[in-house]
Amino acid sequence: MIEGDPAGRSPVFVRAVVAAMIVAATVLTGGVAAGPASAMPLPQDDSFYEPPADFANTEPGTILRSREVKLAVLTLLPLNVRSWQLLYRTTDLFDEPAVAVTTVVLPAGADPNRSRPLVSLQFYYDSASPSCAPSYMLRQGAGPPGVEGIHSNSELIALAALISQGWAVSIPDYEGPQGHLAVAKEPGYMTLDGIRAAQRFEPMGLNANTPVALWGYSGGGMATGWAAEMQPSYAPELNVKGAAMGAPVSDVESLLHVNGSMFSSLIGIGIASLSNAYPAFEEVTYRYLTPEGRALMDRTNAQCLPRNALTQMFVDYQRLLTIPIAEYLALPEIREVFDATVLGGNTPTMPIHLYQGVFDEAVPVWTNDALAQRYCAGGASVLYKRDHLSEHLTLPSLGMADTFNWLKGRLAPNAPEQVGCRTENIVSMLADVNALLSQIEINLNATFGALGFPIGPRER
Repeated sequence: MIEGDPAGRSPVFVRAVVAAMIVAATVLTGGVAAGPASAMPLPQDDSFYEPPADFANTEPGTILRSREVKLAVLTLLPLNVRSWQLLYRTTDLFDEPAVAVTTVVLPAGADPNRSRPLVSLQFYYDSASPSCAPSYMLRQGAGPPGVEGIHSNSELIALAALISQGWAVSIPDYEGPQGHLAVAKEPGYMTLDGIRAAQRFEPMGLNANTPVALWGYSGGGMATGWAAEMQPSYAPELNVKGAAMGAPVSDVESLLHVNGSMFSSLIGIGIASLSNAYPAFEEVTYRYLTPEGRALMDRTNAQCLPRNALTQMFVDYQRLLTIPIAEYLALPEIREVFDATVLGGNTPTMPIHLYQGVFDEAVPVWTNDALAQRYCAGGASVLYKRDHLSEHLTLPSLGMADTFNWLKGRLAPNAPEQVGCRTENIVSMLADVNALLSQIEINLNATFGALGFPIGPRER
């Protein structure tokens, strides 16, 4: 008990409260001052991200460059983990050699000689700007101040949960160096090659037989879906035990239903991303955009998700086109791209945990009803949970513990196979007692880990 503290609270409790107040104050005052962040070069100005001249001659997953980095909450409070960035060779959407960066993470004090699973965690950074990539946003002293810096830290709770198990984590910049969010195949290639690079990076203590799982929500769920679909043909040697996909954007065109709503920025982000990736799509799109529409695309390309979301609420994209939206979608160059970006063309061979809010305002439930049906028709094993309480902004939290428990089950030694397909209509994924207890544990690990206490178990 602390002397003079009538409530008898422990030093740990008081330290946590004080540090939490600092975090809250940082958020409420607009984040860390821009000075330290500006000292850290943006990815497009950082030579670490530049591919070596001969990189195309290496095989996918080859580590081209590495450096140890420190991760932080809101760029200021360091996380008690050990982490590195890996630049690795991968493949783009046109099946040409490319590079990407992943941030690989171990619990503090982890023994590299101790075997552990690897989880590839796909953040929902949902931006056409390379400066919003997790490898930059998570670094101590980097990332923008204020609201844009907060977003990248929302998934640190999931990271804390994974690290608390003593697991290794790979957080890939699956959009690549040009911010290709909504494209076909490429996010899967870059996620899978990030896993290959992590397994080859000696300080991680992993190997080719390491059990692997995939996890992502929303845009990260879309990347997870591409990785799950491409793995059997592109990276069959990986020992993938399961893929958890929360509200994945499985049909990019379906996002048009949010036109004029509070989620309307998703349309601009998607069009900007596809324009960056597909030359014919860009040429046709810009031909029919108004000057105001072109200016909006330029702003979208320069901003991260939170700023785009806040500044593009209720935008009517019909006003930004010189032809009706239906006519625009029927153009061959546009139709071809949207058709290519629908998930479900290839069947994953690993077990799938798919979860979706029935009343999701951003990702329509019918898109993932259809995805589950396509996967099951192809012979995949799918556990599909339709949550009737959550929508798009609450399901990442309310569905986290249940998904975390599923991942633990898949990565457990001698885990039983998940067989067949099952759809569960539930009130809430957090209604299960085990899920509720797990969520409490996850929140505690995230809080104390972010405030400088060990996130995971101490290894002996």
